Amino acid sequence: MRSVQTPVEQKLSNGGGGVEAATMVFVYGTLKRGFPNHPLLAASGSPLVGAASTATPASLVVGPYSVPFLLPRPSSSSGSHLVSGELYAVSPRALVDLDALEGTHLGVYERRKVTVVVEGGSGEVVEAEAYFAHTSYMEALWLRCGGEAAEIGEYTMEHAAKYVPPSCRSPDASGLMHAIHVFLLATSPSP
Repeated sequence: MRSVQTPVEQKLSNGGGGVEAATMVFVYGTLKRGFPNHPLLAASGSPLVGAASTATPASLVVGPYSVPFLLPRPSSSSGSHLVSGELYAVSPRALVDLDALEGTHLGVYERRKVTVVVEGGSGEVVEAEAYFAHTSYMEALWLRCGGEAAEIGEYTMEHAAKYVPPSCRSPDASGLMHAIHVFLLATSPSP
């Protein structure tokens, strides 16, 4: 009996040459097509599987430097949104580059499993990975950003227009992590 491939499996098998070892990565911010960090994905040859969204509600907030942060639904949140983004098949080499960009070695983000739904005709449910705000500060970040009131379902070009790329930040490698700590310690703005 011959099995039928899902659209995602077809996309992976059409790439050939080691693509089978690819990791499915859901991107929701600056790595999307047309956004500031997408050239890193494009240069890696990571194929776009398709537009996708989280299968369950999650929190997406914009923090220092207009950097987007995905968080699991905080325990104190009754809201949250399905978060829109894109799904890519990423090679092991490209994954190393993404981990470096996302500062996983510094504790800025952590790569975690996420279930996404591929948009379009298939509506296929896919287990992928995404970069989430590190657990050491994610709840405080959500609260400092404004909690439910600050949650968005999509990081847009309007957000990206205010994005400060790593090359324009503090010269040390921990520039974003330092900015996060300063942001968390600052007094919340008055309504």
